[in-house]
Amino acid sequence: MDEFDAELISYIDSGTIKYTDLAKKMNTPISTIHFRVKKLEKEKIIKYYKGEVDWKKAGYGVMAYVLISVDINMLRNLKKTQDMLLEELMQLPYVMDGNITTSEADVVLRIIAKDTQHLKEIILSNIQSKPGIVNTKTMVVLG
Repeated sequence: MDEFDAELISYIDSGTIKYTDLAKKMNTPISTIHFRVKKLEKEKIIKYYKGEVDWKKAGYGVMAYVLISVDINMLRNLKKTQDMLLEELMQLPYVMDGNITTSEADVVLRIIAKDTQHLKEIILSNIQSKPGIVNTKTMVVLG
């Protein structure tokens, strides 16, 4: 990846910008933009495009971070790693993203919910029920 690619990536915003707009901004032929974007996709530098969603308008007015404590020994007995657990959790509905952390929580998830009752159902039924998870703390985003 060179400076041109770095500048190109900086203009790509949620997959909504057109090749013609990129070509104008970068004063470059459309064919060059197309070729370079395809190359960046092939090299997995650009992994995917996603649309920005207004979750409140879509009926999901609650966003929360769930801090998860994991029993490492239980995971070992289940022949799982934290990475495997995170991968499982990322497949759950309403989980937007997640990370393994070095804080008091082992895993942090960002989730969306319709309301606090829905949030409770997601946490109790889908997250806390996973083997290896021993504790969760939830922080609801205000605003």
